[in-house]
Amino acid sequence: MSDNNFNLTPFIGPLLALLRSRKFMAALMTLVIDAIIAYVPALKPVRAELLAVFTLVGSVLIGAIAYEDGQKAGQ
Repeated sequence: MSDNNFNLTPFIGPLLALLRSRKFMAALMTLVIDAIIAYVPALKPVRAELLAVFTLVGSVLIGAIAYEDGQKAGQ
């Protein structure tokens, strides 16, 4: 019966760490906001500009978090 007992820790551990990551959460929120902008009909006249701005803000936020993490790791 112990042969059927799978050890999921090598899979679940990194997945949970990813879900707690600030960079992952920023990327996920950027994706959600971009999807909302893309599918709201009232935003059609300014859709391209909004997508560009929110994607840029999300990317800069992820870059800033990565820089901060790198600074912490270097000390």
